[in-house]
This record gives sequence, structure tokens and C-alpha cells, in this order.
Amino acid sequence: MSSAYRILCLSHDPAIATSSSYHYPEGAEDAIRDQIQGHAHCDLVIGRYSGGLVEIGCPSTPDPATGRCVHGSTVWIDSDWLRLLAAAHTSADTTVQHAAQHRCMPWHRLRRLRNALDLPRTGPDEPTT
Repeated sequence: MSSAYRILCLSHDPAIATSSSYHYPEGAEDAIRDQIQGHAHCDLVIGRYSGGLVEIGCPSTPDPATGRCVHGSTVWIDSDWLRLLAAAHTSADTTVQHAAQHRCMPWHRLRRLRNALDLPRTGPDEPTT
């Protein structure tokens, strides 16, 4: 089964998918780099879908002024790992919450993917860490 790549806007809560779909990740990366109309200053990630959401790509962000993580190429994160990370963020155990750190997906970004990841609607508005 082939994959489709959709750009997700995390500036919305919950995240929304932009209207375009791409057959290759490079098409989505190029669209983000070229600034999608209506989303030029938004927090965008790439969703890889094959049936359901398989992974999230955090695109390259060479400019620290974006306020996001900084890396030279897209970092791909498995959707099952993101669900586990979300469970850790919403744990009642503060030790687990403290361990739930990811440079590309802090809780304020991850929680906006709750519909795409089929996460429960419960959880803190912000992490306790």
C-alpha cells in the first residue's frame, strides 16, 4: 500500500490538514519551505498516511527564531511512539511526566494531534514539568 503525505497545521487546536496531498515526502517538505498560502507563519508538520496515520514528520527548521526545534532535515516520529509519549504526558506519575520529553513534540504540540492520533480527550492543558 502506498503512502500519502498531508501537511498538518498545529497552529489550530486540534490540528487541521491542509487541502493538498502528496505522493512523496519531498513534495510536502517543498510546500512547507515555499510557505503554503494561508499558513505562512503556522506550525506545520507532515503526516504520512497509509490507511491511518503512520508517522509525523517534523520538517527542517534551520531558523531558531521559529520557536520550534531546529534540525537540518525532516525528523520522522512513529505514530505509536507519539501515542506512548502522550500517555506519559497524561500520566498521574510525575516521574513519568518528567521522562516524557521529545525535542520535536513537546506536549503543547502533541496534544493538538489528538484527533489524528485518536488520543483520549483527557489530559493536562500543559505538562506539569
